[in-house]
Amino acid sequence: MGLGAIIAVNNVPAPDLMTPGVVAFIEVHERLGDTTYFTIHFSCDIVDGDISLLADPRLGPGSIISILVPNGTELDCLVKGPIYAQEIMLRNGGDASTLMVKGADSSLAMDREFKSVAYEATDSTAVATVLGNYSLIPDVGSTPAMHMQAKHSLIQRSSDLQFVRKLARRNGFKFWITCDALGIETAHFNRPNLDGAPAAELIINRADFNTNSLQISWDAHRPSNAQGLQLDLANKSDIVGTVPASPETLLGDMTQQAFAPDLVTIDLTAPVDDAGDFTARLEAAMIEASYFVQASCQTSLYQLNRLVRAHTVVQVTGAGKMHSGKYLVGAVTHRLDEAAHTMKVELLRNALGPSAE
Repeated sequence: MGLGAIIAVNNVPAPDLMTPGVVAFIEVHERLGDTTYFTIHFSCDIVDGDISLLADPRLGPGSIISILVPNGTELDCLVKGPIYAQEIMLRNGGDASTLMVKGADSSLAMDREFKSVAYEATDSTAVATVLGNYSLIPDVGSTPAMHMQAKHSLIQRSSDLQFVRKLARRNGFKFWITCDALGIETAHFNRPNLDGAPAAELIINRADFNTNSLQISWDAHRPSNAQGLQLDLANKSDIVGTVPASPETLLGDMTQQAFAPDLVTIDLTAPVDDAGDFTARLEAAMIEASYFVQASCQTSLYQLNRLVRAHTVVQVTGAGKMHSGKYLVGAVTHRLDEAAHTMKVELLRNALGPSAE
């Protein structure tokens, strides 16, 4: 049995790298608003006194690796990006020697150069400008605050990746990169879409179950509203901000405030020029705090017949009235070997009870 995956190098499939016995297993780690990392574990043999894989230029620094897997009737690209490291374990005689190749998605290229740039623009316009330097299709959500030199300029003193991630946190957004089966990459600067039909259903406690266990926890000692007061330096007037709840769609019908009515307030202080900028930062704080329910489980491509991907929404069924419903996928660890494609899934939820429709 093969891995059930296609490994491509610089957009060219490499069938010899997928031969049974050459690849031991592949791992891909994707996380909400983070870089996707991959490792390919090869089995090494000594031939004519050398290990050919160690000198294979396709596995050297900068080679672009794509890992594609079936998703229903189509192919999905789990990750596409450059190799940045190797780890080699050599055993005397060569038997059971291994080579581990490490890489990440294309956001790695955005983290190579320190830059000092001033922008007179909104956060989203600045992000679009940054992304224009890379071969990425931009998916950039709009942000409200305009930064002007006469007030507070928007200054970048970091790599492009660090700068974009900072602006994402400021607005309650995430920044991540996806790739389709054709190798076309999209850079997302937005809030995850919590509306619409779930991408997959995780079932427990039914005859047609597709996960054997589900661990769920909640922590209600989190901010349930956010407020702040700032001074407008232009006219010395007050800038008041209040956000009573996360602006995101609820994934259930019982909010944290309804479940745990004791009010926890966060006070935010930030250099802002208008109420729109202040509100965006307060919303960001509330979005981060709102995911008070966390869950984890493990499934496989065979059991589910669908891939689970970070930044998507799934349906949990069979966990009782309080915990069944929609969840945001916070992270997935894919492991592909000759036996199976398993997925360790981490889930987040900003409400309890049945999903609000």
